[in-house]
Amino acid sequence: MFHLFRAAPRAVWVGVLLIGLGATVPGDDQDDAVARVEVGLQEADPDAVLADAASRVQVVLFGQGGMYRRAQATHVLRDFFRRYPPLRVDFSSERAASVEGLAASGRYWSETGGGPLSVRVLHREDGDDWELVSIRVEQRSAVRADGR
Repeated sequence: MFHLFRAAPRAVWVGVLLIGLGATVPGDDQDDAVARVEVGLQEADPDAVLADAASRVQVVLFGQGGMYRRAQATHVLRDFFRRYPPLRVDFSSERAASVEGLAASGRYWSETGGGPLSVRVLHREDGDDWELVSIRVEQRSAVRADGR
């Protein structure tokens, strides 16, 4: 049994201890907000995607879009899901924090086929919560960022 404790990384045990003591691990709220968007996309549910949205949210699909009231954004996403029903959605665990907020990137595979689409969401801190302020869906670039 002692070997089990030595085998686990120290960070795992610190996390277990913090959770056991009722503390929160930094980043949980951010990850939860991104996970809600991911599940909403997977289920083709615009209301779930926009659960944490600001009163006005930017929606850009293939370079077209803008700022919408939440109700309008729901209709835009509903039309997107009708045209591109989801097959699979996968957000990476990487998050990029900046002055603008917390950005997360993912891939969206449609039942209509073709390569995955790129999805990027931006959340801003709103008190203790994270508010969705932008969602962008684009065709994946044929050129890799590293030039290969």
